[in-house]
Amino acid sequence: MKKHNKKEDKKPNKTAFIRVRCTAEEKERIRSRAANAGRKYSDYCREMLLGGSVVAVPPMSENEREALAILRQTALFYARISNLIKVKDASWVDATKALATYAKIAFKRFFSPCYRVDEEVFKRLNIERHDCNM
Repeated sequence: MKKHNKKEDKKPNKTAFIRVRCTAEEKERIRSRAANAGRKYSDYCREMLLGGSVVAVPPMSENEREALAILRQTALFYARISNLIKVKDASWVDATKALATYAKIAFKRFFSPCYRVDEEVFKRLNIERHDCNM
């Protein structure tokens, strides 16, 4: 009869610790995921750290920052037009024309990255916007 050697079956001793700060809610979510996976908490954490994947958001490019600025400006135009319509101010027509011009330029910019929105356009649109407020 073969004698069972305990040293062969022995797993490596886990003596090192990794400390991770998280909220109590996050810790409970991790515990819940471990339970749903049928794993011990520490085993689940170890497996996720060694084999899990992290979806990282890349930093925004200059192109993307400019696109966000264009979207913010467009949102301001829509809000302004909405307010002008609410108070029955006829200048909403001019504001709508300015928005249409701005949108046309913005669409060109979005569909052609080499197309740059000229600062003169922003200045001209701001002048038109101020004229509408008078």
